[in-house]
Amino acid sequence: MAAEEEDEVEWVVESIAGFLRGPDWSIPILDFVEQKCEVFDDEEESKLTYTEIHQEYKELVEKLLESYLKEIGINEDQFQEACTSPLAKTHTSQAILQPVLAAEDFTIFKTMMVQKNIEMQLQAIRIIQERNGVLPDCLTDGSDVVSDLEQEEMKILREVLRKSKEEYDQEEERKRKKQLSEAKTEEPPVHANEIAKMNNSQGDGEHFAHPPTESQRS
Repeated sequence: MAAEEEDEVEWVVESIAGFLRGPDWSIPILDFVEQKCEVFDDEEESKLTYTEIHQEYKELVEKLLESYLKEIGINEDQFQEACTSPLAKTHTSQAILQPVLAAEDFTIFKTMMVQKNIEMQLQAIRIIQERNGVLPDCLTDGSDVVSDLEQEEMKILREVLRKSKEEYDQEEERKRKKQLSEAKTEEPPVHANEIAKMNNSQGDGEHFAHPPTESQRS
């Protein structure tokens, strides 16, 4: 490859990498993954839902990339060449390009979604621990959760996490209802004496508003 071509490929790779690090790409991609990942597990059998979600993801990726490539002036051939170049095969580049590659490779996509699902469930554990000070018994059961994960007992952990998240959501809903109930109870009612004062005030106004009649004067 000529030096000029190498420079062009390097520029394309760097431009794409910059876009993939930016909010115009990362925000819609992250939103999609977080919203859809909860149905994914590491079972070997792939469900029809997975395929449908993958198709939705592919359409989103194509839309975002096409918009950017058109704006920056990179054609499809240049993009494909950049993605297959040695510069794109480094560990850092592969990590950045993973969401793009996932659009074409279902295996990469499923792995990415399963990882995000586990990550979000672990976040739920941290929230529970921060709020309650300790983990529920259903999460610990005399064992180390992280150790279980490291030993690849992911199936058991995911089921436990689901139960824990349900418990957490139920507890939050109960607290929310309790707060609403307390707020209504604490709402100061309009006191009867205040109403009476208002009525008296209006009555006084009416009394002084009408001058005495002739018969009253005499």
